[in-house]
Formats: sequence, structure tokens, C-alpha cells
Amino acid sequence: MAVVVTPENNGMPTSPNYDANVHTVDDNMLFMRWMYDLPTWLLGLLIIGLFVGLSVVALRYFHRRLHRSAIATLIDNGTVGWFFSGVTLLYGLTLGLLTVATWGNYTQSAAIASQEAAAIAALYRDLAGYPIGQQAVLKAELRDYARFIIEKSWPAQRKGLINENENLVLETFQNELLTTDLANNEHQALHAEALRMFNNMVELRRQRIESIGGSVPGVLWSVVLLGAIATLGFSYLFSVKSFRLHATMTGLLAAMVGLLIFLIVALDHPYWGEVSVTPEAYQRVLSKVMVR
Repeated sequence: MAVVVTPENNGMPTSPNYDANVHTVDDNMLFMRWMYDLPTWLLGLLIIGLFVGLSVVALRYFHRRLHRSAIATLIDNGTVGWFFSGVTLLYGLTLGLLTVATWGNYTQSAAIASQEAAAIAALYRDLAGYPIGQQAVLKAELRDYARFIIEKSWPAQRKGLINENENLVLETFQNELLTTDLANNEHQALHAEALRMFNNMVELRRQRIESIGGSVPGVLWSVVLLGAIATLGFSYLFSVKSFRLHATMTGLLAAMVGLLIFLIVALDHPYWGEVSVTPEAYQRVLSKVMVR
């Protein structure tokens, strides 16, 4: 990559301009991507409202017909409650385990981003031992890479996209690093350490890219949704004469189910939407480490 120096930027190298070259991640839940474009509060309100609204509407239809039939006289709330407790227990365990799994995936993705930023900072410091001319070029290109992640790659990631131009910026730095000719043994030892740190940075980048498309498998979402239908549907079998009371209890149950599903949805893709890993670690490296 040619480093452009002009009078307008006071002799400092400028970042190269790359045309947008993005593509969607390989994810079987891409049809859900539109939800991550919504504000978090609106997404939560939408999911919870959908569960409460549908459950109460369905209860209205079921409650009226149940109490007009002879089946109502045969219902024993104690027996229904025993079965209902078993269903809610199993479903609650499923949601709880899935929530823990998605939170673990989220924290792991945050750790990958933090480690990648740390690797970039360590590599930048290693470059300080290179001869002045080579050092300036390599540092400028590594700054370009860090800036590209923050300004280009991260906004794309939040939309479930991968910016392929990030790889081009990285390859530019890689080519410059690999073709650097160092004469004495001291510089060669430092170069070996820089290459080791560069390889570590590339591996962490690969993990970050893979995490963009990581999500709960479709079959688990099927289990979650069918379990919600079964749990809420089972609550209709209680014999409660007052529809308002029955609707209140069912609505609260539906709201709780919707709240947990909203939490899973929000954490499911660690790099998508508002509730996502931020580029703060990279910004700190760029503003605190890459200043000289």
C-alpha cells in the first residue's frame, strides 16, 4: 500500500480509501437480522407485547368455549396444576440453560475482541524496535488496520455483515512486514517476535469473524417457540370463572416468557444490534498506544 503524504495533513500518512465490499455472514437465522436494526427497548416491547397479546386473544377464544361446555365440570385445578408445574419446570430449565449459553457466547466474543486489540497494541510496540524508516511505514499501516476495524468493520458487523476490505488492509501490512529486511541479529530476534504476535493477531481476527455469524441453531429456536406454546396453552386448562383474572395470570406468564426470549434474542449475536460488543478496546489502543 502506498502511504500518501500531502501538505494538507502536515506530512502525516493518511488512511487509504476502500470502496465498500461487504457480504452477509453464513448464518441460518439471517431472516431475524431486521430485529437487530430496531432499538433495544422497541425490540423488547415488540417481543413481550406479541407474546402477551397472542396469549390473551387465544385465551379469550378458549375460555368462552370451555366454560360453555360440560368439560368445565370435569376439570380438577389441582391435577391441572400438578401437570402445569412439570411443564413450566422443564421449559424454565430449557430457557435458563439457553440464556446461560448465549451469555457465555457473548462474553467469549467480548474477550476475543479485547485480546485482538491487545495483540495489535503489543505488535505496535514491537515495531518500535525496527529501524526508523521501516518502523514508520509499518506503524502507519497497522494504525490504518486498527482504524479500519473501528470505522468500517464494526458498523458492518452490527448489521450482520463482513467487510472484506479489512482483509485487504491486513494483507498490505502483512506484505510489508514479511518483506522487511533486517541486517543484525538483534533486529532479527525482534522480527521473529513481531511475526509471532502478528500470527496471534490473525488467529484472533479469524475467531472474531466466525463469532459474527454464531447463533442459536434453528432447531433450538423451534424447541423454544413450541415450548412457549405448550406452556401458555396449558395455562388455559385451569377452570377460572373470571376471564379478567385468568387473562391477568396468563398475561403475566406470557410476559415472563417473552422477557426471557427477548434476552436470548438480544444476546444471540454478540456483534449485532445495540446490545453488542463495542470497539472500545480498539479505540483505546488507537488513541492511547498508537499516538507515536
